[in-house]
Amino acid sequence: MKKIQTGRNLPVAILLTIFLISLVIFCLYVAEFLFPYLVITALLMAAYELNSQWRKAGLDIVPFSLTAISLITLLFTSVYFGLNGLLLSYLVIFIITTIFSLKYLQTNKFKPVFLISIFVVSYLGILGSSAMLMLESTDGASRVFVFIAATALSDTGGYLTGILFGKHFIAPNISPKKSYEGLVGSIVFAGIFGYFAMPLFLDLGPIQGVIIAILLAIVGTMGDLFESGLKRKIGIKDFSSLIPGHGGMFDRLDSLAPNALISYIAFGITLGFI
Repeated sequence: MKKIQTGRNLPVAILLTIFLISLVIFCLYVAEFLFPYLVITALLMAAYELNSQWRKAGLDIVPFSLTAISLITLLFTSVYFGLNGLLLSYLVIFIITTIFSLKYLQTNKFKPVFLISIFVVSYLGILGSSAMLMLESTDGASRVFVFIAATALSDTGGYLTGILFGKHFIAPNISPKKSYEGLVGSIVFAGIFGYFAMPLFLDLGPIQGVIIAILLAIVGTMGDLFESGLKRKIGIKDFSSLIPGHGGMFDRLDSLAPNALISYIAFGITLGFI
C-alpha cells in the first residue's frame, strides 16, 4: 500500500494542537483576563510574518510599528468600549494608514501599499476583535470556545478526508491539495460537532448548531484558500516555521480569523449580541 504523505510532522502537530487548545480553554474558563493578551500576541506574530514576507517579496507596506499599534488599539477598544469603540478606532486607523501610504504617491505605490496595509489591519484586527466582542455576552467564553473548536474540527475533518479520498480539487492552481472530498469532510465533522456539542455549551437547538457549524466549515475553507492564494502570490510554502508541524502563526489563523466574525454575527442573531 502506498504510504500517505501528510507533508508535516503529524505527531508534533497533534501534540501542539492539544497544547494550544488547552491554553485557550485555560484562558477562557480559568483566567479570562489573560485571553485578550493571548489573542493580541497571536495577531502581532501573524502580522509580523505577513509584514516580513511581503517585504522579502519586494512589496512595500507601512511600518510594522504602525500595524502593531493599530492591532492593539482595535482589540482593546473592542474589549473596553465594545462595537462602537471598535468601529471608531478602525475609522481613525483607516485615516492614519491612508496618510502614511500617501508618502509612496510620488512613486505611484499608494494603491498597493494602502491595500496591503489596510488588509493586514482589517483581516487580523477587526476579525480578531470579534472574539473580544463575543466575550461581552454572559456565555461569551462558551461562544468563543465553540467557534474555535468547530473550526479546528472542520480543519481536521477536511485534512484527513482530503488525504484519504481527495481526488477532485477545488482550485488546484491555488491550493493543489484542497479537494471537494475534503470540504465534505470538513462539513461532516463540523456538522456532527454542531449537532451534539454546541447545544451542550450554548442555548442552541441541534439544527441551529448544525447550520452554524456548516457555515463555519465553508467560510473556514474559503479563508484557507484565500491564505493559499496569498502564499502563491508571494511565492512561499508557509509564512514561517514558527510552529512545528503547522507553519507560521498566520497559517493557523487563516480559518479562525473569518470565522470569528461569522460566529459573532451568527451567535448574535440566534442568542443575542449581549
